[in-house]
Order: sequence, then C-alpha cells, then structure tokens
Amino acid sequence: MTPPEVFAYRDSQSSPDTPGWTVRVVPNKYPALVNEGVRSSSRCGLYESTAGLGVHEVIIESPEHVVNVGELSEEQLAATLRVYRERMLDLRRDERWRSILVYKNQGAPTGATLEHVHSQLIALPETPEQLRAEIDGARKYYEANGRCLFCEMIRQDTEGGERLVANHERWVALCPYAARFPFEIWILPKRHAPYFELSSDPDLAELAYGLRDALARLNRVLDHPPFNYLIHSHPLDGDETRHYHWHIEIFPKLVQVAGFEWGSGMFINPVAPEEAARLLRQVTF
Repeated sequence: MTPPEVFAYRDSQSSPDTPGWTVRVVPNKYPALVNEGVRSSSRCGLYESTAGLGVHEVIIESPEHVVNVGELSEEQLAATLRVYRERMLDLRRDERWRSILVYKNQGAPTGATLEHVHSQLIALPETPEQLRAEIDGARKYYEANGRCLFCEMIRQDTEGGERLVANHERWVALCPYAARFPFEIWILPKRHAPYFELSSDPDLAELAYGLRDALARLNRVLDHPPFNYLIHSHPLDGDETRHYHWHIEIFPKLVQVAGFEWGSGMFINPVAPEEAARLLRQVTF
C-alpha cells in the first residue's frame, strides 16, 4: 500500500516491495515538498514565494508492528541509523540540496498520523532559518574563544555532572542548560564531527545503544511520553565546519507552546534541566 521503495535493507533473495526487509524507505504519500523541476521564485510586489522543491521520505523502522521506537532491539535501531546515513549520503550527491533534516514524531500529540514506528527525511534546497541561527551562534562562539561550543558543553557537563544523563564511550546524553522543554535531552558525539552522515558503523552501533538508553529512561520516568527527535547536522554546502557539532535533540511532548512562547520566542520550562537529569540518571534497568 506504500509507494515503491527507494531503499531497503532486505534479504538478498527478496525483491523490492516484497516481504523480507528489515528497514524500508518510501516516498511520503503526502509530501511537504516534491522532487520535480528546479528551484524557482516569484515576486508580487513585496511578497516573494519559492516553489516547494525537495525530497520527503518515510523510513519504516521495523516490519513488525511496533509503536514505540524504544522497544526496538539495539540491532534494529542501529540498522535504522545506518539507513539515515545511507539516504543522506545519496541525497547529498544532488547539488540542488543544501540541507537534510531527519526527524521522528512519535504519538499523536507530536504530529504523528501513523502509529507504526517510522521517521522522516526531508532534503531542502536551502538551510532552514533555525539551523542557520544555531550555526551562526556556534560560529560566533568559536571566533571569540577558539573552541567548539558543543565540545565545551560536553566537557563542562561531563565534569560537572548535574545535567548529565548518561556518559558512553563515544557519546554523551545531557539535559541542556536552560532547556526549552521539560526533560529535553541532547545526544552528542564526544569526537568533534559536523556531519551525521559521515558517522562510522561502530559510531552508529554505540549511538543506537545511547539513543535506546535515553528513550528507555524517558519511558520509565514519564510513562512512555509522546516525543519528537531531530538530527541537527551541518548543511551540505559548508566549507568551514570547525565550529559546528552535529547532535540529536529529543523533546517529550509534556507542555503546550502557547501565546507567551509564540509572542516572545522565550520558553517556560516547569522542570529545571538539572532536576530532569537527576531523575533520568536514577533509572535502573
């Protein structure tokens, strides 16, 4: 019932669009952007519009009907992360795309319309404003201090420990300082790396462990909350990348963003990140 697959991990004896797959990628049936034509803009007085050019894919993370990604095996989650990487590497060959966003909506309150475990990928002909602002801030910090802001976050929060959720060999999970949302978690590679898609198989194998661990802690403390996660990776056209560090951001859907947040751009978080991290660290398996 899906569009024809564009990529899949499957048994060597199976054919595309048949059983025998482990992780499968298909075009979104209701895409935000379409891969047709070239980028074009039009202007009407002071108003400018751009054609909705891009790629919108769905990554189906398991052939079994699972509704919580935290219940996938470590091996299955690692396969999903490798598929993210393979699709990003393939799409970055197309010079039309400037940025690739990978994200997951789990649970109806987060915008998910299907409960079966899946995530989505969008290739864009420009860099989203939010990512550009984050990169600009990181660049300013690097120019002023000569160090990567994200590397400094890892160092300080690992040494201090009050916002640390888990410390793995290659990764660290933490509740960021002045977090926007209750129990917001960031997962960052300890080794400076601007591009998610250049991660190695061993990197992604341990990331699967770290991501599964973070989600299991959220499930235990918050009783399986709906959440979004995003992969923030450097735009594809970047030449200077010493200042940027890719990472995953996880946002449990616990509060509503309302008039104050929309009007001010400021966020009211009723749970201090230090307290959230303490509760998450206390979880035992």
